[in-house]
Amino acid sequence: MIPTAGPRRDAQAPYWGDPCPRPLGCCKGLHTPVRRSCNQKYWSDLPARCGQRPHPSRVDDALRNGTLASPKDRQLARELMRISPAAAAELKERDIFTTRVVEDALTEGITQFLDLGCGFISSSASYTALAGTRGASSRPSLVLVDNDAEVHDHNRAWLGRATHLDRPSATAVRGNGFAVDTMLNDLRKAQLLDLDRPVCVLLVNLLHYLERGRSPLSIIHRLATRLPPGSWIAITHLTNQPLLPGTPPSARAALRDGTAHWCRAYERCVPPHPRVCSPATFGDWLTDLELLPPGGITSQACWPGPDTTQHPHPPFTLAAVGRVPSATTPRSRSTRTARGSGRAAARDMLAGVIAGSGATQEDFAASVGLSRAQLGRVLNGRLRISPDLAYAVARCYGLDPISLLTLQDHAELATITARREHTATTGGSIPAGRHTLRVDVDDTASAVEVLHALIAATGLGRGAFAAALGYDRTTITKVLSGHHYLTAALAHGLAHRYDIDAADLLARQARSQIAALTDRDPTRAADTPPA
Repeated sequence: MIPTAGPRRDAQAPYWGDPCPRPLGCCKGLHTPVRRSCNQKYWSDLPARCGQRPHPSRVDDALRNGTLASPKDRQLARELMRISPAAAAELKERDIFTTRVVEDALTEGITQFLDLGCGFISSSASYTALAGTRGASSRPSLVLVDNDAEVHDHNRAWLGRATHLDRPSATAVRGNGFAVDTMLNDLRKAQLLDLDRPVCVLLVNLLHYLERGRSPLSIIHRLATRLPPGSWIAITHLTNQPLLPGTPPSARAALRDGTAHWCRAYERCVPPHPRVCSPATFGDWLTDLELLPPGGITSQACWPGPDTTQHPHPPFTLAAVGRVPSATTPRSRSTRTARGSGRAAARDMLAGVIAGSGATQEDFAASVGLSRAQLGRVLNGRLRISPDLAYAVARCYGLDPISLLTLQDHAELATITARREHTATTGGSIPAGRHTLRVDVDDTASAVEVLHALIAATGLGRGAFAAALGYDRTTITKVLSGHHYLTAALAHGLAHRYDIDAADLLARQARSQIAALTDRDPTRAADTPPA
């Protein structure tokens, strides 16, 4: 039975950033921001052990009443139970979700499973679901990937002792599951995965541990690109926003505050620490996949059906399962078509300039300040066409830079719009409550100036304004200061909530970006085509 919630009180382990329990300060030495970034970038660059702080896998074991947790892990588990009595129930929901995905994948004929950030195998739902299952020609195989040394040692020892005949063919591998390309190459060379057959990848309770500066979108995109058609990707992520539009404001505030306390408590653990995302952002990550019907984007507890949670409690977790589409089969969703055709139009315009110039790609790249490899990534759609590139092409070859940037931005806006329209029809969440505001700006105002005027018109602070859109304050501040460009997703969010013309906002941004480059290069301003 889940105990009732009591008053919050701090556990003994200090928060991350406070003095280390060990006098030498081992945690800060082993887990600096640079080391943490490398640990999530490279397959074999793994975190060192830290015996001074709790670990998320052992905290989960404590919530399950297991035997692997240390006293500090159990102290943190008790604190989590005080924050939210649903902590232990969430683990059961996670196991049920994983089991359903595995069973449905087996029904589809998938027999290869890759569990990233698997945790302890003794409580692994994927392993339990596959135990005793035998295919017609071969039994299922499971690869368990985790970057933690203690988890990996436990899993290898456990598999060495598991001698029952009906167990799946399971292998424990220590590595960074975010280094998709190297990971898949190594697993293929070790004959642990056959990339000519579909694979079911489990990204359960993992992506919200991705460090700041790294995007879950890139992880999912690389998996969707490398995996064979018909593969499945199951994804969950922590959120502080309910899915049901009619959730009372008091319940929304309680979920937001409770999730903040939840994430703060996890800062007692070794990094990385969990972060939240909005349902709209979660949906933006899935544009490379065909979401499996009928639920689409829903909660972990309700998949595969639509979310029905009236009063969600932390940790409230979003869930979706997507299929890697066939290259020869039209997608059932319009988002992929919009994304592909729009981006291709901008790339085709650039490719036409290259063809018309008569230069080789290497010479063209050098003339606009890129390497051959960088130009190739732009033409392949792996890199955006930056304002600097558009300006350089305009200056050297006479192309209208604003048209190039606007075409790219509007294509991405069409993708976001189509995706969110699809989400609204499949039980997903679109932020509710459109407010029409009067924003007094002239036609020469930049996108940043429009955004400043809009914030002033709402009467909200930057933090509250960002939260209303599903973003954090830092993101909005970077856009306002010019350190980050206005994305199509943010423009769409502004249009949906405040009735702002998103396409006009993106066009203003393109004009101001080219104008800024022209001002920094006054000797060549006359050579730049007019807007």
